[in-house]
Amino acid sequence: MAFDPVSNRKYTTASATNDSGQLIFSASLFLNLLTETEMCAFFRSSTQIIADTALLMSRRDSEVNVESTRFNEVMTACVAEDIFTADRVAAFKRGIRLMRQEEM
Repeated sequence: MAFDPVSNRKYTTASATNDSGQLIFSASLFLNLLTETEMCAFFRSSTQIIADTALLMSRRDSEVNVESTRFNEVMTACVAEDIFTADRVAAFKRGIRLMRQEEM
């Protein structure tokens, strides 16, 4: 679950079934979706593309586009480093959606 402090909305990844997710969203929402373990591994990575992406995400208001070549390259590197599983990357690639009241 990710929280957007500006709108006070909570987000989650879209499910594999009927959800359609937003495919371009704020990097802060992506970072908020990460577990503590994922976040630590992501920001401690010495792989150049991951380290550069983590720095860009933390230093400015950037966007994540899950259909971009860059996202695919970063996620491939993250899977190779065991930061994310292939299933977790698939969830990110479905995009994010607002959480329903019953899910909160």
